[in-house]
Amino acid sequence: MDYINIILGLIILALLWVVWKSYQHNEADKKEIVLLGKEKNEYEDLGRGLVEYNQKLQEKKNQAKDKILEIFKTKTKVSNNDVAEVLKISDATVVRYLDELEREGKVKQVGKTGKKVFYTL
Repeated sequence: MDYINIILGLIILALLWVVWKSYQHNEADKKEIVLLGKEKNEYEDLGRGLVEYNQKLQEKKNQAKDKILEIFKTKTKVSNNDVAEVLKISDATVVRYLDELEREGKVKQVGKTGKKVFYTL
């Protein structure tokens, strides 16, 4: 009889422990849902900010590319260094802009690598 009472007591304790853990898990899930909702709203706000940021960045890039094309009004051959000096931007950025202008068919690269590379219209 004592063994039965001990076993029943342990079963009841185990069931109480399972209920308690389930309750804690549900509370954690509720907190997680609230946090995910906040994150979603933050990302939506950030997304709107990113759209504006990307638009401004694109405008800045287009202005720089227009300035590069203006350099060709005074020179027939333009090097990366010429553009970097005029726009006061890094060589890597100059290369990206000139590559884009080349893909757009607005300039042509003469030479493959090194200081002998220049661009023409």
